[in-house]
Amino acid sequence: MKITKTVTINKPADQVWNLVAHEFDKAHLWMGPIPHSYAIGEGKGCSGAPMEGRMCNLTDNPNGAQAKEIITHFSERDKTLAFDVFPVNNPAIIPIKQNSVQMSVRPLSANQTEVEWVASPQLKTPAYLFYPLLRMVFPVAFGKLLKGLKDYAEKALPDQKAAVA
Repeated sequence: MKITKTVTINKPADQVWNLVAHEFDKAHLWMGPIPHSYAIGEGKGCSGAPMEGRMCNLTDNPNGAQAKEIITHFSERDKTLAFDVFPVNNPAIIPIKQNSVQMSVRPLSANQTEVEWVASPQLKTPAYLFYPLLRMVFPVAFGKLLKGLKDYAEKALPDQKAAVA
């Protein structure tokens, strides 16, 4: 299964890239279902990534369900990154075994950016019984994550002022 979602954000690409990539560990700021996230392996990321990855708590319980996200690709030049998501302490009913995500940040204009999210969830074998339902649910869930990114970026990131000559 491969799911592609895009969102247009009314902020410059450099600011959006900084939030998505350099502040990778701060997903909780814009991912609604994540009450807390933090960096793992700071300064040890692949290809210049600022960290190896992040841990995302999926509940308020720090020992509860989490997602471990490891950066597998990072390109400052292309403004692209990829990461693999591994469930940790998740209930058996969660249908995903692993999820691979690719994100790209592309300027549309000086103050408008497109973010693309391509997810390739790998399902647990029993989850294939619900494949048609999951095929409808996952795009909605990933779309909500990108809407959270848009809302946060447009409200929390500072406006770019034109340079005075």
